[in-house]
Amino acid sequence: MIKRIGLRAFEQANLFCKPAHYKIILRDLFGRVSQVHSDRQHLQAAMGWLCRAQDVTRWGGVSGGYFFKRGWMPPYPETTGYIIPTFLRCASLYNEEAYLERALKMGDWEIDIQLSSGAVRGGMGLREYPIVFNTGQVIMGWTALYQATRMSRFMEAASRAAEWLLSIQDGDGKWSRHTYMSRPHAYHTRVAWALIQLFACTGDEKYKTAAQRQISWTIDQATENGWIGQMGFNLEDPPSTHTIAYTLRGLLETSSLLDPAIAQEIVCIVNKAGVSLIAQYESRRQRANAPSEEYLPATFSRGWGSEDCYSCLTGNAQLAIVFLKLYQLNRDPRFSDTALRLIQQTLATQSITDIHPGIKGAVAGSYPIWGQYVPYAYLNWATKFLVDALVLKQEMLEAGDA
Repeated sequence: MIKRIGLRAFEQANLFCKPAHYKIILRDLFGRVSQVHSDRQHLQAAMGWLCRAQDVTRWGGVSGGYFFKRGWMPPYPETTGYIIPTFLRCASLYNEEAYLERALKMGDWEIDIQLSSGAVRGGMGLREYPIVFNTGQVIMGWTALYQATRMSRFMEAASRAAEWLLSIQDGDGKWSRHTYMSRPHAYHTRVAWALIQLFACTGDEKYKTAAQRQISWTIDQATENGWIGQMGFNLEDPPSTHTIAYTLRGLLETSSLLDPAIAQEIVCIVNKAGVSLIAQYESRRQRANAPSEEYLPATFSRGWGSEDCYSCLTGNAQLAIVFLKLYQLNRDPRFSDTALRLIQQTLATQSITDIHPGIKGAVAGSYPIWGQYVPYAYLNWATKFLVDALVLKQEMLEAGDA
């Protein structure tokens, strides 16, 4: 079945493939993997690709990614926003001044294109409509830059964006206007996380209050098995591990600055969700009969079931971060073991020796490459989350914490 799907994908891709593209398709078609090198080599290759993705736009923003059919995409305001903290972290960790300079260019580009309302634009390129989620992600970048440099322009931009978020928040804490598909999403916990970061910088309680209201709304969507309603892009399709991890990470990151009772409930919910995901992953690995089925499936239904025969690499890197953070909280080795396996499997799909500038060092949307999560593409957000996972793993190892 996997090979039949792969052969169809190979035929469909024939119209727009170059030799470097064929190489990746054939690799995934026959279940091969790229050679895994040291974590540092993979991290450097990923950061090198992100730098190229910024350079190709010539604007300061980071290209959304490299697509087999269309090549490099326009800069992506949303993901450029949360790539900024990754560059700042690597600048500090590896004493790389160039990463700081790039992060500053990203932040200034985001200011240059900020809408007059204070909101951040939706989509790739310079779209005219505002989006709640994107606004939260760019606030993360601006607050990180302010904390690193104390340059007031970043705080001013973040505050304007946050005021817009507060002005359109629903009474029960969710956001349902200016959202993807014009509906509320549980993964807006990452917007709450951005507001919590702004609260930490300013001490202004209104940002904490708004964040806590959104988190309370999300907790109300949770069930006994850790499932959280409305985690996906729409109600009809099961959510991907990408948006599931968005939701869980946002919950965890806000918990430390919220009221203790809510924080305890958050950790309990995220822990249950993590255990359920690990159970499905272990079941898949034990009955695997093809390489792609050894990976965590890409989407999940309400009972934590999945029949997918492809994996969302973005979600895998994100969940590795969530699991490492859960391990730090509860010392359950299931979380650290699974996180390390997810990282290793993602590294095995990352080619760091390829000569193609759009492929070398990048992480694809799906494995196999034709999987339904952004097929035939290497994504800046997937690559960013792999860097974050590798940095967190390194920090935990150096601290004797893993």
